[in-house]
Amino acid sequence: MSPASLISTRAKASLDRMMELGLRHGIAGGDPGTGIQSLGQIERGSGTRMVVLSIASYTFRIVTALHFDESEPMKAHMARIGQRAPQAMGLQDFIDAVCESGNMCSGTLNRELGAFYNGLGLSTPQILDIQSLPHLDRLGAQHLRHFRVDAPDGLRLYASMCVRAHEPMDFDWKAEEQPVSAGELELF
Repeated sequence: MSPASLISTRAKASLDRMMELGLRHGIAGGDPGTGIQSLGQIERGSGTRMVVLSIASYTFRIVTALHFDESEPMKAHMARIGQRAPQAMGLQDFIDAVCESGNMCSGTLNRELGAFYNGLGLSTPQILDIQSLPHLDRLGAQHLRHFRVDAPDGLRLYASMCVRAHEPMDFDWKAEEQPVSAGELELF
């Protein structure tokens, strides 16, 4: 089996859907008005840095990258989803918020992949310069996808996912329908 065919078409589509769910929750705070589009190539100006995380198992590795910059709209967006005042967010608070968003996104993939694979591990967030982005192509990926996220507040963000399998990956995943809440209390 050639390396390119180790990941089935339906597994690639499932990974894309998982990443979109992760982006919706991690970057958009679950806002249903967020637009997420899959891209073949990343657009220029996608940020100045990336929060990079990896999900590893015995049979594959997934690298996710959330592109960001330190612009005022980005800081305001991170403050909003973190329910903080933008002026109260210092540089380290901002970096921590972006890392947490990346962690939530990758954590969603990790959780959903757990239904199909055992022994998954999730790395801690690493900050890399955006100039490292072309190196994703050199990781021997059998599936490389970029995403554009259009938040309702007008902010446009980008993310990337790189998957390399060492054994065949074939699964079909669909997001579970979330129950509609009527405001009832939940007991723990």
